[in-house]
Amino acid sequence: MDAAVEIVDAWRVPKACEFFRSVWPMYVHELSGFDTDFYALDETGRWLPDIVEDWIASVTPPQNLHSAGPELDPAQPFQRAHVITSDGRPVGFVCVGMKPFKYMPDDVDLNIAELFLIHTARGSGTGTRALDLLLRRYSGRWHLRVIHDNARAIRFWRRALPLLRARDLEEAIEDRDVAFRFVTSAIATF
Repeated sequence: MDAAVEIVDAWRVPKACEFFRSVWPMYVHELSGFDTDFYALDETGRWLPDIVEDWIASVTPPQNLHSAGPELDPAQPFQRAHVITSDGRPVGFVCVGMKPFKYMPDDVDLNIAELFLIHTARGSGTGTRALDLLLRRYSGRWHLRVIHDNARAIRFWRRALPLLRARDLEEAIEDRDVAFRFVTSAIATF
């Protein structure tokens, strides 16, 4: 029997927020094994830039937006972390940027910025089921980039996106990394 998978809003649910904060350094450490120089370890052992709080804030920091909108905009936050649970236990997260989030192409509505599963949850279908929930929740034109030498992640996205009703799927190289663009139609689940 398949495990029950859910995505939990880390900016709304304190336990999800705590989990996200706790596993973020593990995720960044894993990324450091690939050919990327975005994160660096400082002399105290902290990964910089330290952007974890940006993903769990109830209002996206203005410096992360193309144009600062009203803080009371009902669409806030535009930068969202969702904790992935399997049978009620947190096992990973997925981070989504929404317009006007500035770290995504101008011609898309949404960006999958980060996806992480703990090792024991990988290969179980949990990631695909979590993404199914995510893509049902948000509709529009999507973008995501995968570090060019993260072969496992590239294989995952090449397999998962067609299974998840992604339309107009395109794959291209952007600054050496593999980028995917696609379109989804949401079915409200929240």
